[in-house]
Amino acid sequence: MKDEKGFILPSMMVVVFFCLLITAHISMSLVNEKNFYEETKQYYALDSIMQVAVERSLLEVKDGTALLNEQISVNTFNGQYNYLVQEVSPLIFHVSITCQTNEGKEYTASYQYDSSINEMILWSEY
Repeated sequence: MKDEKGFILPSMMVVVFFCLLITAHISMSLVNEKNFYEETKQYYALDSIMQVAVERSLLEVKDGTALLNEQISVNTFNGQYNYLVQEVSPLIFHVSITCQTNEGKEYTASYQYDSSINEMILWSEY
């Protein structure tokens, strides 16, 4: 036992180092998981806002009550959306929609509606 000459201190430092590595790895995994859930929540909130915006703008275009070349802004409980209806030709309307959550995430899309066949003819997201 007297010939060890300090063997226990370096071995304990290695064990403590491995314990710190494991603790750091677990904490980083938890932080990444929390960020993932927050991003997923934002994605579904934006998707929900976009669905409401498309339904409302499409209803107004179908009914003929849409205000042309005028930005419409609507606030919801989890964000807001803006849309702009423009007339491309007498039967085709171009609608640009921008959605934003309360946390600042943004999602933009546009579509064209053909009133002669009563359906969307073009959809683009960016």
